[in-house]
Amino acid sequence: MSLDLPFGEWLPDQPALNNPGVTRAHNVVPGSGKFFRPLPGPELYANTSLPSRPYAAISMLDQARNAHVYTAAKRGIYTQDPDTRGWVDISRPGGYVTSDLEGWRFTEAYHYTIATNYSDNPQYIDTTRGTKFGDLTTLVKARHITTLRDFVLVGNTFDQFDGAVPYRVRWSAIGNPFDWNFSPTTQADFQDILGGGPVQAVIGGEEGTILLKNQIVKMVYVGSPAIFEFKTIYQNKGCAISQSVIEADNRVFFYGEDGFYMLENDRLNAIGKGKIDNWFATNSNPAAYGRMSVSIDPLKKLVIWLFASTDATDLTPDTLLIFNYDTGQWSYASSPTTFLFNALSLPITLRALDKYGTLAETPASLDSPVWTGGRAFLAGMTDSGAVYSYSGASLPATIETGEYMTAGLIAQVSQTPVKGDRALIRSVSPKVHGAGAVSVQVSGRVTPQAPVMFGPPTPVNANGWCPLRNNSRYHRYRLSLSSGWSQAMGIEIDAVSTGYR
Repeated sequence: MSLDLPFGEWLPDQPALNNPGVTRAHNVVPGSGKFFRPLPGPELYANTSLPSRPYAAISMLDQARNAHVYTAAKRGIYTQDPDTRGWVDISRPGGYVTSDLEGWRFTEAYHYTIATNYSDNPQYIDTTRGTKFGDLTTLVKARHITTLRDFVLVGNTFDQFDGAVPYRVRWSAIGNPFDWNFSPTTQADFQDILGGGPVQAVIGGEEGTILLKNQIVKMVYVGSPAIFEFKTIYQNKGCAISQSVIEADNRVFFYGEDGFYMLENDRLNAIGKGKIDNWFATNSNPAAYGRMSVSIDPLKKLVIWLFASTDATDLTPDTLLIFNYDTGQWSYASSPTTFLFNALSLPITLRALDKYGTLAETPASLDSPVWTGGRAFLAGMTDSGAVYSYSGASLPATIETGEYMTAGLIAQVSQTPVKGDRALIRSVSPKVHGAGAVSVQVSGRVTPQAPVMFGPPTPVNANGWCPLRNNSRYHRYRLSLSSGWSQAMGIEIDAVSTGYR
């Protein structure tokens, strides 16, 4: 008898027995429906280096629409040279003294790129004409930064008058990111938010969102004299890992004390509850949460977190957790890079055109927009600073189903009564599009307490089936996929009931 088993979503927090989804979705991406796509592997974009691991990165377009990529390491801030794609030090004279417990954050304001690391004064560079970063202000230091309407907003601050105030947010003069003197005229001011612990992230836009350890606060511009109105939208809910926060499509994603959340229209959605929260808590190393990074793939509607698993050596991030925020489905992957960011392709300079030989041999005219760069792509870096784009060949993937009492599935569709509680699996047909290599393994056991043991992998034959045999009570299936496949939707099973134990 033929049985169709479509893939559900990845649900590692649910028991394997009668799991409505799959128990393993490794090196795949959740599609726009009940199927998985391949995860492109990393392709070397810039074989360059940094003196220490990257802490943060940002990609910008200047006023001429040319792309710039900046990254910050422990002692310096760097940009990619369009000719060589190598990192070039553009730090202020003397560099920086980033504490081992701190990191960097970037924001864009007007035509400036602004960075902060709490250990040093906030830094800025003119994205169009600047050659070196310099002090934005000496009046405040901060762990977090964003752009809110016409203001630069910082959170979790330090200044020479009040010292460290982790629950404070402070903003610049309206329209002037260099002026931080408190004034009702310029509207530069601050606000202490009590009862929620330290500020973990600040998110800008038309309205601000402040994530504290145990509180979420909305920040709305109302003009003088109050300037901003602050409203607590969630108490006793907040952000546990400041490096987990990212904004995409008017949604804010972050990790709280009890799992992953999405904040949309001031409503909090526990996106990992009952799905992957327990899996993450079990498989991640809390000692390395400070090295987490997060990025988005806007075309595929993905948020991707990179973290260090319990198997990681030296707390080095090694695992990707992938969330499709259109469908609410998850997957995971092994990461060959240790830092994620959203990059823009760099402009091509005249010197770089030399590789094409003559002008007649260039693939586009010199006034073509192709030479200005600016193409967005998901990028990763190694600890040494080499840059990769996730645009290479698909990574070898594994999908593992839940466990089913096959005789019971046969009974649901059989025209005649099924008296037995065992079934013989005779072959499996993977429902996979594309010309990739696919093989299937089956595990069978009589009781849920017995060990799970998969048989050898069987490739697909010319008729689209994997011939294999397993006579048991409970069955689960493992698909291995490599190179060339495009969609994996489920499996079809050829099975017959075989009687009582």
